[in-house]
Amino acid sequence: MVHLTHALSLALLLPTAFAAEYLVGVGKDERPGARKGMGFDPSVIHPVAGDVIAFEFRSGQHSVVQSTFENPCTGNGGFKTDVVTVDDSIPVDAPGLPTIRLAVNDTNPIWFFDEAGGLCKQGAVLAVNPTLEQSAAAFKDGGDSDTASSTATGTAASSTNSTSAAIKDGSSVFGALLVALIASFW
Repeated sequence: MVHLTHALSLALLLPTAFAAEYLVGVGKDERPGARKGMGFDPSVIHPVAGDVIAFEFRSGQHSVVQSTFENPCTGNGGFKTDVVTVDDSIPVDAPGLPTIRLAVNDTNPIWFFDEAGGLCKQGAVLAVNPTLEQSAAAFKDGGDSDTASSTATGTAASSTNSTSAAIKDGSSVFGALLVALIASFW
């Protein structure tokens, strides 16, 4: 019984230990190669509840503003960073770039654009958990024409000046470990 109690206690702690962090470059060209540019790199991500989006700001002036699918280039009053300025002489993937983290509360779609760069209408948008009905491509096209249906979810953010590596699919690692752990006590 003691072993089962320990296993259940550990199982409750594992989700936070295996939360994924999605590194998104703001002001970085998402095509292959490390180039400065407009928009977000990557421009589509699929985090789950408990994961974190780390917005890492690249050269120029950029901000991250939450919008809606219907109005990609208009803030919806949700998450919004201050304008972050990074000197143009700093390499695109330099260590220590300004980073702002956003906790993901669920898997509902969330939409963002770069307001400070003024490049939303040129496709500087980020789709978080897009669906078949509300695709990333349609959101990007909506930014071009300001036409496009969903509400975004609220989240919490914190600011720091560190960099982080992106971890993909931490939830599947958690599931496998949990099954193995529980099986070892039976």
